Amino acid sequence: MGDCLIVGGGVIGLSLAYELSRRGMGVTLVEQGEWGGQASLAAAGMLAPLKEFTAPGPMLDFGMASLAYYPQWAQELEEFTGGDVQLSLEGLLTVALDDGEEAQLAEKFRWQKDAGHSVHFLTERQQLAEVEPLLTDKAQAAIYSPYEGHINNRMLLRALVTACKLQGVVLHSGCVVSGIAVKGGKVVGVDSSLGPLRAAHTVITSGAWAGVMLDLLGVSVPVRPVRGQIAAVSSVGIPLRTVIFGTTGYVTPKKDGKIVLGATEDESGFQREVTMAGLASILNGVMPYVPALHSAAFLEAWGGLRPATADGKPLLGPVPGWEGLSIAGGHFRNGILLSPATAKWMADYLEKGEREQLAPFLPARFVTEENVSAHKMG
Repeated sequence: MGDCLIVGGGVIGLSLAYELSRRGMGVTLVEQGEWGGQASLAAAGMLAPLKEFTAPGPMLDFGMASLAYYPQWAQELEEFTGGDVQLSLEGLLTVALDDGEEAQLAEKFRWQKDAGHSVHFLTERQQLAEVEPLLTDKAQAAIYSPYEGHINNRMLLRALVTACKLQGVVLHSGCVVSGIAVKGGKVVGVDSSLGPLRAAHTVITSGAWAGVMLDLLGVSVPVRPVRGQIAAVSSVGIPLRTVIFGTTGYVTPKKDGKIVLGATEDESGFQREVTMAGLASILNGVMPYVPALHSAAFLEAWGGLRPATADGKPLLGPVPGWEGLSIAGGHFRNGILLSPATAKWMADYLEKGEREQLAPFLPARFVTEENVSAHKMG
């Protein structure tokens, strides 16, 4: 019996496997496709909790905690693996183009400032141009957050796979799970295309497929796929410095010669293809903020499936009524941002039984032991 079996090899599963193995646990990680092949590879790598979360509360606290972990976490990964993850915490702009947007930004700035966050409200053209010379002259105001930024998510995934290998994690890609194995009312692993895989504890980290996985036990959790379509253009001749967020899109300059543009949100089931309508929405949505993008060379577009939940918060912790089973999923569009904190907090639970930091995100808000018991009896 291995210590822990993790089902789902995106950024959450890889980060958790890496963290648990560093703590001396034996870990097996299985993935039905390629590592990070769904939401994680398709992400833009944003590390922007003050932009993503619109009010104080558990999600903002979660995001800020995870952002604070990032510098050391990324440095340790790079030193351990010899790879570069291109972490860039050099600030970002959230931009208003009209009076209505400016009023909304001013209100957001007030509560963020009152809560003690490091943000600046820029309204002078000279101020805006100093931060980002390529920003449109039509920008009326912006919140500048100097300590947020982004990471190259594809390089991060490669580094995590390498780190897991070096730590002795047993990795199985192309492994399809067909059932969750139960013995004496306790989950003891999974049945798979590689045969039975057993462990003392099983963690579901399968992103948009988490609900499908738990359905195998008759457990219903409100996780659904939401497609995100993203594009990239060349940064040649467009020396963009700063991440720019607007109401209709975002622009992210990467260190690998790309500018990543995003992103759509559309309910398409498990379809992840790029559509003409999606691509048009992305391109038309970002060009008002950076006019120089009109001359950018188009490189590629891709899609991924974000795992959305009914209340917008992830599911972290034990599945009620099923000893030996936990879930870490439903991070929607913030899996990259939230991966260090998710790994640390879930590892604290799995290693020491600590649940305090998981409290706002426990699956028990959707799954009760009574419902599970009734299903078992039925």
